[in-house]
Amino acid sequence: MPAHGKRRALGQHFLKNEKVIQTIVSKTSELAQKYQCRALLEIGPGKGAITYPLLKEISGIEEFLIAERDEAFINNWESELANNPALKREYLCRVLGGDFLDQPNDAFLKRTPLIVASNLPYSAGTAIVVRLAYHPESIPAMVLMFQAEVAERLRAEPSTKAWGSLSIWIQNRWDVKKLIAVSPGSFQPPPEVNSEVVVLEARQTPRIPMRPEDENHWESLLKVCFSHRRKMLRSGLPKSGPWQNALELSQVDGSKRSEALQWDEWQRLFEAYLKVKSGQ
Repeated sequence: MPAHGKRRALGQHFLKNEKVIQTIVSKTSELAQKYQCRALLEIGPGKGAITYPLLKEISGIEEFLIAERDEAFINNWESELANNPALKREYLCRVLGGDFLDQPNDAFLKRTPLIVASNLPYSAGTAIVVRLAYHPESIPAMVLMFQAEVAERLRAEPSTKAWGSLSIWIQNRWDVKKLIAVSPGSFQPPPEVNSEVVVLEARQTPRIPMRPEDENHWESLLKVCFSHRRKMLRSGLPKSGPWQNALELSQVDGSKRSEALQWDEWQRLFEAYLKVKSGQ
């Protein structure tokens, strides 16, 4: 593929550290075998720092999906997959052109289980992982690189500074672990922040079980509770609506802040919120 510099409109930083690359590839291959994945999705392959090693190492899958929004790279990958004999493997390779967030679900969930690996763009990393995280039944594992600050939020523990609505929403359905820290010098050009690769594995059962029709209520609860995260719950929750009644019914200590609640307290608060909502 022809060389590219940083394409500033898309904020791209190209991974060059071989140790980091191999760590991502090895973990992705390990998890693909563990969950007997039928397909692999890479988002934003760029020049192929992760893509080419994955194509060589991954086995047992039926389809390799490449999601790319940069027109120049889309053309290059389509040509590469069509004309390079080394890439004509026993599985289908397919390019998903355009913004991944605009792709319909059936564009990347035709063959499941699906595993995902990506050096995610900083500007869209959170939105992309949330989009993927809605499908734990189809995606058993993801190996993703984020800006370190976002990675810390994803794997944060209760009562820590990074713990928030994103941490709780993700960890309800996913186990999140740090794989490797990535310094700015691992990229060309180097970004101004540190990065981190995390592994997300879907939980067999969520920490807080809920019906599909209640998921919007769960998201609303988290949003409202963390809208004034520095306030005690009893003063931060709105006075109107179901919030104060749900807090009282749950018997969760109203002097606590949202960031201090443990999983059992979140479950009690959510169940109380559903009861109050259904009685309105």
